[in-house]
Amino acid sequence: MPFTDVAVVGGGIIGTCIALALQQRGHAVTIVEPNELGAGTAGGSAGYLAWDDIFPIPSPSIVAGLPRMLLDRRGPLVIAPSHLLRMTGWGLRFLWAARPSAVRRAIAALAPLNRLAESALYDLARLAGAERYLVRETVLHVCRTAKTLAAAERLLPILAVEGFPAHVLDRAALRVQEPALCDDLAGAIAYPGSGRCTNPRAFGAALAQHFLSNGGGLLEARAIALERDADGWLVKIGGEALRAKKVVLAAGVWSGALMASLGYRLPLESARGYHLMLSNPGVMPARTLLFEEDHFCATPMEDGLRLAGTVEFASLETPMNPARADVLYDVAHRYLPALRRDSATRWMGSRPSLPDSLPIIAELRRHLGIVVAFGHERRGLTESGVTARCVADLVEGRPPPLDLRPFRVERF
Repeated sequence: MPFTDVAVVGGGIIGTCIALALQQRGHAVTIVEPNELGAGTAGGSAGYLAWDDIFPIPSPSIVAGLPRMLLDRRGPLVIAPSHLLRMTGWGLRFLWAARPSAVRRAIAALAPLNRLAESALYDLARLAGAERYLVRETVLHVCRTAKTLAAAERLLPILAVEGFPAHVLDRAALRVQEPALCDDLAGAIAYPGSGRCTNPRAFGAALAQHFLSNGGGLLEARAIALERDADGWLVKIGGEALRAKKVVLAAGVWSGALMASLGYRLPLESARGYHLMLSNPGVMPARTLLFEEDHFCATPMEDGLRLAGTVEFASLETPMNPARADVLYDVAHRYLPALRRDSATRWMGSRPSLPDSLPIIAELRRHLGIVVAFGHERRGLTESGVTARCVADLVEGRPPPLDLRPFRVERF
């Protein structure tokens, strides 16, 4: 039976960064992952490094707009009909998390995490020689109406207090910054402290290759259960197992089943994200553009322009719905009239979603020796480095660099 110091269950961007951080500290680490290392859902993400994304999804304004969004089958959020009943409990928790007091607590939790996110991710990128994939830039949140722009502007004082300054661009200034945009826009919010990953899949692969080249272990299989062992833990893989002193569970949406094997029942759902990759878009913005009303991004990348951002709640077994990717072009074309769809390719991935929009980053109190890190939703790539730093401290019994109590398992 193979043995390792630390088993990291899950080899997406979160698990790969954790394994790399632990390896850098001298631990013998084995990743348990059936698919390509470093890729996962983040590999198909918008690539938006939103250090300033400190606002949870549940909020009074989102709740007010839910009926309209859910009735629009081409809108930014849909729930598969077969999944509606299962979403009932999750939905009630979402509504509870949208209370103003809960939103304030969520912001107070996310802000310290994201203040450390940029430096932590760049540290790992430098370690792996992957800095070339990370770009610092001013991202524009584009608003079609004056009402949307005013609502976005009201968030600026909160961002400033938390250390994320941003400012308003009027219609004329926006046209100067991005002349490819259509004329009928109210303006934008400029976030100068943001960034983008120009090839998320290649970035994750570079981190993974550095890990493997420096002696990191890989077990190409899907873990099905975690069991206590005399000297630590067993990661069960079919009829076999990997023995480990400690285990880090970072398997994204697949973490729910493994937590259930330990007796935890968590409201972890599959929020499926889609992208449409345009290799010959006809127009290329100078930076990442986020379109506020339609909740999606257009991100310049090495191999074209990526349109991403739609959310679909459905089971892991539900086939991909190509229309969810195709609608991104229809919406983007309204903002970028010269956009072309030549050689477009579709992608879908399942993001791990918790109803309060906060990840779980914690050592399990009832199962000492297991640290969990999942539920980052759309911020997985953004928060991967700082999550790795926190998890490495938890594994070593050191104080993490921020208060992790808001991210504990016991909140559910």
